[in-house]
Amino acid sequence: MKNYLLSRLREASTWRGIIMLVTAAGIPIAPALADLIITVGLSLAGIIGMLVPDQISPAPTPRNDV
Repeated sequence: MKNYLLSRLREASTWRGIIMLVTAAGIPIAPALADLIITVGLSLAGIIGMLVPDQISPAPTPRNDV
C-alpha cells in the first residue's frame, strides 16, 4: 500500500488533483479571498501540468526494419 501511494505521489495528475480538491474545499471565506485561492490553485495546477510528466517512458530502441 505504501509503494502504491508513493507511486501515485510521483504523478503530476495526482498533484493537480490534490491542488484542485484543496482549492474547491467548502470553507466559508470572503469572496475576494475565494477568487484569489481559485486563481492560485488553477495556476499551480497548470504549472504542474506543464512541468511534470505524467509518465516517464523509456527511450525508444532503434529498429532495423529497413
